[in-house]
Amino acid sequence: MSSNPSEQPAPRLTIVANARIPGEKAHAIQIVQMAAAFEPVFTDVRVVFPCRANTAAMQSVGDPFDYYDVPRAFGLVGLPCIDAVKRVTIDWPLLNRFPFPLLAHLLQLWTFAFSAFLFVARLPGGVVYSRDLFVLTVLALLSRRRDSRFIFEVHTLPRSGPARRLHLWAARRADAIVAISDHLHDWYRDRGFDPSRLLVARDGVNLETFAALPDRAAARARLGIPAEARVAAYTGHFYRWKGTDTLAAAAPLLPAPWQVHLVGGIGGDLQRLAGLADGDRLHVHGHLPQREAIQYAAAADVVVLPNSGESEISADYTSPLKLFEYMASGRPLVASDLPSIREVVRPDEHALLVPPDDPAALAVAIQRLAADPDLAGRLAATAREYVTDFTWPVRAHAIASFVESLP
Repeated sequence: MSSNPSEQPAPRLTIVANARIPGEKAHAIQIVQMAAAFEPVFTDVRVVFPCRANTAAMQSVGDPFDYYDVPRAFGLVGLPCIDAVKRVTIDWPLLNRFPFPLLAHLLQLWTFAFSAFLFVARLPGGVVYSRDLFVLTVLALLSRRRDSRFIFEVHTLPRSGPARRLHLWAARRADAIVAISDHLHDWYRDRGFDPSRLLVARDGVNLETFAALPDRAAARARLGIPAEARVAAYTGHFYRWKGTDTLAAAAPLLPAPWQVHLVGGIGGDLQRLAGLADGDRLHVHGHLPQREAIQYAAAADVVVLPNSGESEISADYTSPLKLFEYMASGRPLVASDLPSIREVVRPDEHALLVPPDDPAALAVAIQRLAADPDLAGRLAATAREYVTDFTWPVRAHAIASFVESLP
């Protein structure tokens, strides 16, 4: 954290992540990318995660560092837990009903928290960083070390009043909170948290990954997309709050030769949208490693972030990885006009913003960018320059400086 040899060396950093690694979800990508970015500013960086049964797609991943396209600069430490989540929710569908998924989740969570405590208790102090508040609270309450800092990175909030009260109690056990959006930061500030212990640090992007993207013609040749097609692309999960249903509904409103490519769904979400694919206007693709999924952004005329306004996490909390990835791709962006998006981009400067959950408005904006190459080029160039402020190393340095400043 400090470049002055006379000052104390940077503390060790342990990231405690109750996540499948490797995993296809965005939070696994974020955790691994941040671990790589933290390595130059902390000492002995490692990610501690539960050894869990993985999905079929992830079981074939041999090297997580290669899969996530990050340097082998930090440690990955798998810890034991009792894991029946995949069995209950996927392998044995008859048990995928209340209360079995909840019981499986709680058993996995508690046993991983215990394993994490045994691991962290042996460490000689340092920073313990996690986006899993329950696990972090267990570690903070049981720790007897005064030279440890417990930092909570918040991505969402509970919905019910009792759950929020419990959340507040637990959050006060942390030494500091890193929020991914202004809305989350302000929520804690308004409830009496010391502003000096709160930091906004939005998500980011690995610019090196996007600097290696092929040009549009090469990407289309690789993906089998006709050179004459107009392409709107979305890469990410197909959860309803992501707004992919809105983009799917906009596809038939686009005239030929438009194609809409949705890339990245899994499970029931993939099945829901795959049933709408027509092989003409709408094309739906399952989960791909990031380096393959972003080829569709490279092939696109327009990239789309159609988040729904009907979900609190979408409207207020999220800091979408693909927002920064799209800006790094050099393609013009159409996005939903939501507070979480406006925190980052300025309308008509970095992106066209449209009313959320409105397929017709989305289709009009997509066609507007295709019809106005000067506007499309200006938006893409401005966004690509702007996103250099949102890289993982920039974020890591900001968090490290924040931790160093804590009393």
